[in-house]
Amino acid sequence: MIGPGRVFPAEYEAQLTDLPAAGGADVELVAGSRGSIFVTIEPSSGPAWTGEFGGEALVRTAATGLYPTPSPVRLCVVDRGTAFLADVLAPARSEQLEIDDPVMDVRPAVSERLLLLIGRWTITAVGPDGIVWTSPRIAFDGLRVDEIGDGLLRGVADPEDDEPRDFAVDLRTAQVVGGAGID
Repeated sequence: MIGPGRVFPAEYEAQLTDLPAAGGADVELVAGSRGSIFVTIEPSSGPAWTGEFGGEALVRTAATGLYPTPSPVRLCVVDRGTAFLADVLAPARSEQLEIDDPVMDVRPAVSERLLLLIGRWTITAVGPDGIVWTSPRIAFDGLRVDEIGDGLLRGVADPEDDEPRDFAVDLRTAQVVGGAGID
């Protein structure tokens, strides 16, 4: 459930819910065919609604959850690595985010007003109006985020490899220093 104490201010409450009654979900965004999650969203102003969000089930360990964004009226819903941006006041404007890398982890960068979607090889930053940038490929086989601060995200590319490589991403420009050196 997303309620008080969240990282970014939000003008809604949201929670995972069971399959809605006979009427079904108000909004359906289904990318795959292996089930979905259902989310009930209660805006501070306006009617409550239920969304069905279905991922592609690309990676068993991919993220699933509800994440407030820097916009007080947008919610990031992730199902099995597939990310969606729900517009809590205009549900029909909700959309699947165009990301080629399954979301494995989600982290806020509060000072920069970004929600970071960490994939296996890249990082995508979501701002108040949607995707701000996607980094170039940083790793061959996985990313580990160690620290976010001072305008940088620092971590290790290919942490399980014989030769893991440190990297840093400038959160304003998506410029990467280090990593696997993939062009």
